[in-house]
Amino acid sequence: MFVTRRMRRDVVTVAPSSTLKEARRLMREHNVRQLPVTGKENELIGVLSDRDIREAMLPVGILPGASEAKMEEMLANTPVEKVMTRKVVTATIDDSLEDAIVLLHDFRVNSLPVVDDKGRVAGIITRTDILKAFIEALGVGEISSRLEVVVPDIPGSLVPLVTIIKNFHVNITSILTTGHTDPDKRAVFFRIATLNVGPIREALQKAGYEILNPGDFRT
Repeated sequence: MFVTRRMRRDVVTVAPSSTLKEARRLMREHNVRQLPVTGKENELIGVLSDRDIREAMLPVGILPGASEAKMEEMLANTPVEKVMTRKVVTATIDDSLEDAIVLLHDFRVNSLPVVDDKGRVAGIITRTDILKAFIEALGVGEISSRLEVVVPDIPGSLVPLVTIIKNFHVNITSILTTGHTDPDKRAVFFRIATLNVGPIREALQKAGYEILNPGDFRT
């Protein structure tokens, strides 16, 4: 899965010379919480968030005699470039969704502007976009059942498992694997296109496989 397939292309941007009042209007109008700030060639030069605007308003709000009119005046006279964030975490159009997840996690941001090889804004991708993509990839919304099976951590260990499932003439919707508390084993998460998973579970157990259950992790 690639960022370019899941990003939103209709990005609302703002110019650095625009006022905070105009930027706030755009955020409200398009129901977004941040705007990429772009130059004449659509190159990314910063990001302005609703938090940036609130923080810019704060000093005016605490002044003696502060009023709504004073804050509106400040917003109307302050250019975006004065308060925008210039050091922006971005994804590129060649990144995978896994790359984007790492960036969102490591930099604790909720969305990433996506830029092309010339640094121009090509789209934006959010945590919600990525979650939706993985929900689809995992087949969670389809009629299916989940099985967690422990296998030896050796090449080819999935083959006999898949063969057993194949004998029941059902499709495997998705497969994930992760480490196990035993370093010589892995846990494999199957999503199988049937609600009647009991006979498959029984066949796997008869073949000697350990099936994980939620109760195995209760303390």
